[in-house]
Amino acid sequence: MRSYIFADTLKRALTYNGYKVRHVMNITDVGHMTSDADGGEDKVEKTARAEGRSPREVADFYTNLFLEDLRKLNVQMPDVLCRATDHIADMIALIEKILARGYAYVAQSGVYFDVEKYRGTNRVGRLSRQSLDEQYAGQRIEHAPDKKSPHDFALWVLNQPNHIMQWDSPWGRGYPGWHIECSAMAMKYLGETIDIHSGGIDHIPIHHENEIAQSESATGKPFVRYFVHHAFLVGAEGAKISKSAGQFPVLSDLQALGLHPLAFRLFCLGAKYRSELAFSLDAIRGAERNLVYLYNFASTVSDEETESDAEWVEPFEQRFHEAINNDLNTPQALAVALEMVAEAYRRNDRRIWRTLTRFDSVFGIGLEQIRAESRAPLPEEVTQLAEQRLEARRAKNYALSDALRAKLLSMGYAVEDTPEGYRIKRRWGAS
Repeated sequence: MRSYIFADTLKRALTYNGYKVRHVMNITDVGHMTSDADGGEDKVEKTARAEGRSPREVADFYTNLFLEDLRKLNVQMPDVLCRATDHIADMIALIEKILARGYAYVAQSGVYFDVEKYRGTNRVGRLSRQSLDEQYAGQRIEHAPDKKSPHDFALWVLNQPNHIMQWDSPWGRGYPGWHIECSAMAMKYLGETIDIHSGGIDHIPIHHENEIAQSESATGKPFVRYFVHHAFLVGAEGAKISKSAGQFPVLSDLQALGLHPLAFRLFCLGAKYRSELAFSLDAIRGAERNLVYLYNFASTVSDEETESDAEWVEPFEQRFHEAINNDLNTPQALAVALEMVAEAYRRNDRRIWRTLTRFDSVFGIGLEQIRAESRAPLPEEVTQLAEQRLEARRAKNYALSDALRAKLLSMGYAVEDTPEGYRIKRRWGAS
């Protein structure tokens, strides 16, 4: 999720700067091996066998969970969400171009990209600034007997009768390699040269180098103008948090602890995307306190205070602009926003709403929605429970009163008792 929050923040920052962004995200539902290379078992098929379901059922199930988590984190949906299995023809067409230009060859076990031929163009390792041996150091390279070089990677895999997902091709039934999927889908929707390609730092030496090699060999044009890579979310002592590392907490785990999903988003924004970010519940609770602080402010801004901003706000807007455009320095930008809200409280002048919502167009924590919700009538069920609690208190049935208070809290509402009766406030987090 840190990866997708980063990509969403980058997209939002570009939009904030006036760019029109076309965003494509792909779902790898075939060909991504457990080794992240050509060897191992297809990740989707491995799960399908373990769970007794079809690969499509597995892909649909986890895609839906993934999209629901994106919604909870207020990640904007891409303009195109494409599945690898829906673009097999595009992959075959791209492989044919690579073959026609002499940068691939057909063997019994598959169609392979000829890395040695590509090395002759002096373009190997431009992204990672590593030699071939350095790029593949630590990677499990399976040298099929009919591959010219252990560095050659599969564009299309053949003669794997136990693989569930297979398609006809000019070279026989088989399935695509992981790398060719990304190039084919990117070029289909963004053209032969794309502006920005994001991803984790682990993709630099192998996956993204291979994408560049196969794409530019097919078209003779630059594939990507800018690669933007993010660092990992890490656990204790810097251990990578991932499925492959066996450490894979999900968003629902945080929600089960009473934490707001967007507290995790704000937690991610509190670190530079190029830096490792240490996962801890204490840190996320700290981010939630900032989230609630901003939400409480949003809920108190009047309609009149949204009409124009005070003159003293301008330096904050300039500092925010400089931070966001300094390699997406979200920690500094977030600090500016919190400082501006604190200054609004100090001055008792809330005329910062237009600027604050402009900041939030990058942060994506939904301040406009919070303000709207704070002005909406209370749900009838909430009002009824509050009245039942009041009657319980009058009857000195404190056990029932406490139970109804807890029920309201679980629904996101806090009840405050006053000499005049009670007051209901929207509650946004556990802190």
